[in-house]
Amino acid sequence: MRTGARNVVHTDTDHRSYEVRITVKSLVRGSKEDMRGARVDEELKGMVPHYLTFEVTNTGRKAIPAAYLVDGGFALNGTDWADAEKVYISGGRPGGVDLPCADTAPKTLAPGDSYHTCVPYALPEGVGVLSLTYSAGGYLDEGGDVAVWPVEGGLDTASAGLAEPGDIVRVRWEAREDGVLELPARLVSVRRGSAADLAGLDLDLNDDERRGVPYYVSVTYTNTGPTDLYTDQADRVRLLTEGGRQIPGKTPFVRDTKIPGCPSDWVARVIPPGGSVTECSIHLVTDDDDKPFAVGFVQTGRPGLVAWRAPLR
Repeated sequence: MRTGARNVVHTDTDHRSYEVRITVKSLVRGSKEDMRGARVDEELKGMVPHYLTFEVTNTGRKAIPAAYLVDGGFALNGTDWADAEKVYISGGRPGGVDLPCADTAPKTLAPGDSYHTCVPYALPEGVGVLSLTYSAGGYLDEGGDVAVWPVEGGLDTASAGLAEPGDIVRVRWEAREDGVLELPARLVSVRRGSAADLAGLDLDLNDDERRGVPYYVSVTYTNTGPTDLYTDQADRVRLLTEGGRQIPGKTPFVRDTKIPGCPSDWVARVIPPGGSVTECSIHLVTDDDDKPFAVGFVQTGRPGLVAWRAPLR
């Protein structure tokens, strides 16, 4: 991992913001044997622990209560496009009892003070690490500022498992009364737009997203079920970036909304058995240094993502 310091914003559970500097020291892959004797959830015991050590410095002017929650903005991103599980010791906070990784964060952190700590994460055996990210708005908040610590070789490993844009991939989708369907899906295009395209649209955007760059992702689905298919698969599409972010889409739910490169005339339609539909979703990239890399689909009942390489236009 490319270690080093990043100035970030920690947002607590009461939505209060604090300025902090996080200095990542190391990420060490452990052994799944470490998990067998530890008091962790049973489903984690076949996984491989990764020990993240870092330093937190309060660079603001106010004390940080519950400073041990600062690490809530972290996401350790696997090369399978799924996030690692944070490891909690049964009956207490992460680490510190049965694993060689102790969380020593204090209850409060005064201005100018620092602490050094370690937090364990678990990944399935055979899965590498793509990157470590820190979201200003808290864990998995993809709408605001994000700091990235990439892992050397992680992007190449993740790329090896991607489908090509024209490939047909069957994605699992919960179709209400018809149960789970495997819909043949094909990535059609990924287009870069302009913030001006979105002016006047009724989209739920924060300030960072309004200043961001929209990318329009179009995917075609075929209805293999016995009844009509509702067109709402776009909610499961994610734009995957080189930094390891998964950016959900935003959709203007107004029929025939005119957005260059992202038609929405599929909204509120149903597709008959055997029919196909192309859906477009809007994904806002808020970091100037990050770039789209792939498109993923969150499947029903399966971890990780089905993903295509992104053909940028």
